Amino acid sequence: MESEKKEHEKLERVTVKQAAEELNMDHETVKYLMRKERLPIGYAVLREGCKRTTYYIYRDALDAYKKNMKMLGGKR
Repeated sequence: MESEKKEHEKLERVTVKQAAEELNMDHETVKYLMRKERLPIGYAVLREGCKRTTYYIYRDALDAYKKNMKMLGGKR
């Protein structure tokens, strides 16, 4: 039961808006950095035949990134 909870937490998704708020960034900046693979909090996926990009942001990755930035003094 405990391992199921931990697995669920690893897969918990966050919206672009929420991630932007937590990172004190504009949501368009988060999207841009994810498309350029410069923000390691998830994935930006452009599906073949689609014009829209889908953003997969994971809670664990976002929290780890914030923790690392805090340790580095907030530098991006």
